[in-house]
Amino acid sequence: MQYKFESNGKTFDVEYFTKENGVMIRFYDKKNDHLHLSNLVIVTPPYGTLLVQYIGDDIIVGGTLNNEYFNHGMVDDIIIFIENNFPECKGVAFPYHLDFIHVTNFEEYNGEY
Repeated sequence: MQYKFESNGKTFDVEYFTKENGVMIRFYDKKNDHLHLSNLVIVTPPYGTLLVQYIGDDIIVGGTLNNEYFNHGMVDDIIIFIENNFPECKGVAFPYHLDFIHVTNFEEYNGEY
């Protein structure tokens, strides 16, 4: 499923990957997301990912958000977004841990070099 997330004047594309015990949420920019593979494979990193886990009757949320795109002022909107898009989370107080990261380095391998 693909949706949009809006907060603080910014809009991001959102994709969900659901499993029986949780959901992974990926924030990205669709116009920069290249799904067609050709001779050179470039992996576009997401702007952030969240994992919503269903553990029995409880819910926990954890994730990593790139602070180039996200900030602490967006947390309430993120929680409301989760509550509005996942019925299991609506009206339930759930603990969460969100890391706002600054990417200083990365390692990449694309199978070609």
